[in-house]
Amino acid sequence: MRTISQRIGVVIGLSVLLFSGLSGCAAQAGTTKPIKSVVGTHITLQGPTNVQDLGGIRTKDGQTVRAHRLIRSSKLADYTTQDLRTLRVTYHLRSIVDFRSSREIQQTPDPRVAHATYHQDSVVANNYGQRTTKQFYQGLVSDPIALRGYRAFFNQLLRQKSGATLFHCTYGKDRTGIGAMLVLSALGVSKQTILREYLYANTNLARDPHIVFLNQRTPGKRAKTHLQRINAVTKGDLTAATQRIDQKYGSMTNFLKKLGLTPAKQAQLKRLYLTK
Repeated sequence: MRTISQRIGVVIGLSVLLFSGLSGCAAQAGTTKPIKSVVGTHITLQGPTNVQDLGGIRTKDGQTVRAHRLIRSSKLADYTTQDLRTLRVTYHLRSIVDFRSSREIQQTPDPRVAHATYHQDSVVANNYGQRTTKQFYQGLVSDPIALRGYRAFFNQLLRQKSGATLFHCTYGKDRTGIGAMLVLSALGVSKQTILREYLYANTNLARDPHIVFLNQRTPGKRAKTHLQRINAVTKGDLTAATQRIDQKYGSMTNFLKKLGLTPAKQAQLKRLYLTK
């Protein structure tokens, strides 16, 4: 039987093998036609490693997510001045959605980006850490603050007619992962593709020399100081959220309606963010 560390290593290893050829390299300026992809396109920056353009992900009916419209990320405090310029110039960033708690935002506020509007759409309260991982993920689709935050996120996406929306939490894997799952579900992406995109955060975070996954042996990083020890995301994490949705709301469709995404608004979302 594999140990926890071995299982996490397998998840990350499979992510690299399965998706490295699918995600593409850093997005190039001026890209207009998205490359069809399972996980979108990794955005290579000087600071953060877990930044992903969802453009190119295919839906079940063969459409693709538009490039330079939906970007998932870790916190912006990790960005350099040049990174922020890349967002502004290459991706035409127009909106920043912050899923973190008020306390986290006060401790490490996002830098302001010219011509981009900032939205605090907290999906957790300040004491959210007093939970198991399963309870945390279940809360992300049932707590009132989470419902308000993700509802505000969809409302913002519906108002954003052009340019990119960047949504993030701290490491860009849990709260941001659920945000990506919800918007990709609304756009008609399959569950299998959503899971692959969700797990790809492990591959991006593994690129960071200052991050080490808990219970994973990484000898090359042990000598370094100021390491950030975090949990890798797993299929079980996402399953905890989706099962809670099915149990509490009956289906993903019903849950999206709970977030205010009526059939008419869902059709509008697809017109804004999908291309054939």
